Amino acid sequence: MLIITISCNNKKENKIDSDKPQKEKQDKKKYDIITFVNELGNDKRSETTAYISKDDTIYTQTKLFENDIIDTINSHFYDFELYEIGNNTYSGKITLYSHLDNLKNNYSNHLVLSFLKIDEEFESKNQNFVEFKFKSKTDTLMGVLTEFRNFDTIINGEEMVRMTQTYVPIDTKTKTYNPFIEGFKIEGIKFK
Repeated sequence: MLIITISCNNKKENKIDSDKPQKEKQDKKKYDIITFVNELGNDKRSETTAYISKDDTIYTQTKLFENDIIDTINSHFYDFELYEIGNNTYSGKITLYSHLDNLKNNYSNHLVLSFLKIDEEFESKNQNFVEFKFKSKTDTLMGVLTEFRNFDTIINGEEMVRMTQTYVPIDTKTKTYNPFIEGFKIEGIKFK
């Protein structure tokens, strides 16, 4: 968030530098969202989505397919549904398919969805989707889906709980300045 304070007095050297806001806008990281398809042979392929800037590449989703059927257990991705229902009101649903579902341990999860310039967070517990509804003048959305997951586990014969936290950037356009990537220091997901 940028706050500009302007002080008014009669001295000429206090004038606002009109180039400064333009330079700050250029300094924001711009990402292109690109999906890479890798043919693996035997009717198998992977589709990996990455946020790419001039400085880095952040892998955020991967889908594994066999015979054009998605393997949701060994993939990590989300489905994003967004509907304009009139009067500048949007509703939708994000469903998260996590590679952590592959672990056989009992778990609980909590999803939190946040969008830039939307004052409300949307949450769900112990399900893999979160629904939302809000007012906006545009369908250009930038946000983050955070999953908090607790696993029952045994370490050295002792029952314990392991906690993980996963951030997935959410965007409706293929070019974005999504501030949650840097704000949450999202490094992406490491895939095998």
